Amino acid sequence: MEKITKVNIIYLQRLNNAEYRTFMARFQSLMLGGGGDSESPDEISFDENDPLGIPAELRTAFDADFALLTDAVNQSTASEETTQMSAIDKERDDLLTFITSTITQMTKSPLERQRTAANKLYLAVKPYIGAARLANLQETAAIEGLLTDLAKEGMPEALAAITLTEVVASLKEKNQQYAALTEQRTNARADLPVESAKKIRLRMDEQYDLMSTYAFAQSVVNPTQVTANFVNRLNALINETETRYNQRIAQAKAAAKKQADSESPSEI
Repeated sequence: MEKITKVNIIYLQRLNNAEYRTFMARFQSLMLGGGGDSESPDEISFDENDPLGIPAELRTAFDADFALLTDAVNQSTASEETTQMSAIDKERDDLLTFITSTITQMTKSPLERQRTAANKLYLAVKPYIGAARLANLQETAAIEGLLTDLAKEGMPEALAAITLTEVVASLKEKNQQYAALTEQRTNARADLPVESAKKIRLRMDEQYDLMSTYAFAQSVVNPTQVTANFVNRLNALINETETRYNQRIAQAKAAAKKQADSESPSEI
């Protein structure tokens, strides 16, 4: 009796979006190379023109949803505005940290004029020390508050006394740029709404289940080298995907444990 190779089980739901898209891209490639309610193999009506027996309309639906998934994943992880914002955020972090640390250090200046100015400024900047570590939108608001406080009576003169006037002006410019890009990105996403990856994945889960079932059934009732290669290569892809997923989870757990150990108090 000829051995039947079944398609391995893969738990698609636990993959993150990047892993899921990568798996589906390679699955799509396999289908190109080898060409609703789920049906059992006994009930399937094969497409005689397809080497894997997959109906053309199912392939078309999968291709369309794969394109939508790609757009959704790309939009959620990268954009022109996001790239610019990352660079600007780094610059304003450095400026903000420089301002607060310089004022703190200058409160100990041997020069009375600088020390007096720094002590006056310190009262204003103290609530904002560490603001560079806030979430980006919170940081934007915090910097706006700091700039408002540093523009109050007597503050510009104090900044000039410890040569921070230009640095504060640069922080204001960078914060305004960041806020403008935030609004630009929000508007762009509103103007070009993209269906959520979660909804697309639900449809693609069903499509994958149907297509892999069609291919497996075809490999049983009408076995060819094409169907055998497809099932074997799909199983290899599933095994590789599962292995990489397990590695990612193991690395995440190890990193979390290392962080927890570093934060726990040392025994005396």
